Amino acid sequence: MVLPRNRDYFQIFLASLSPMIFVVLLLAELGLEWVYSLSIITLCYLASFIFWFKNGTKPAAWISKGKLHIRDGVFGTDVIYKDRLESMRYEIGHKRAVAGSNAEEAEMHILVIKMKGFDEWTLPIKDLIEHGPNLRLYKFIRDNFYNLKLVKK
Repeated sequence: MVLPRNRDYFQIFLASLSPMIFVVLLLAELGLEWVYSLSIITLCYLASFIFWFKNGTKPAAWISKGKLHIRDGVFGTDVIYKDRLESMRYEIGHKRAVAGSNAEEAEMHILVIKMKGFDEWTLPIKDLIEHGPNLRLYKFIRDNFYNLKLVKK
């Protein structure tokens, strides 16, 4: 079972361009010949594109061999084992502070998980572009992995 990504290939392309601003500024400061600079820019762009394409085409969440994998942005993947799961609920209506702002808050969803032999813990679902619309992640988990409850805070 797979929950596909919401992002499209154009967004992956734009993300791969983001580090190029810093590369170009750094090369301008170094004052290398244009052939070397162009070579470095090309290599950096290819590395960036491969990185973003590899990470951008992975599903938002998937289930394999009794494990739920949830992508958290670009870098992280959280794994929940069904055979160790005692209870789980999906909470909406939480807020978190926005970095760099004292007054702004962003919406955040939370999975509250109780594993056998452990205390209850929370897993923040911050990537609402992928998981939030129409409660995509909640419905995916409920329909394919575990009959969890939806709680509004």
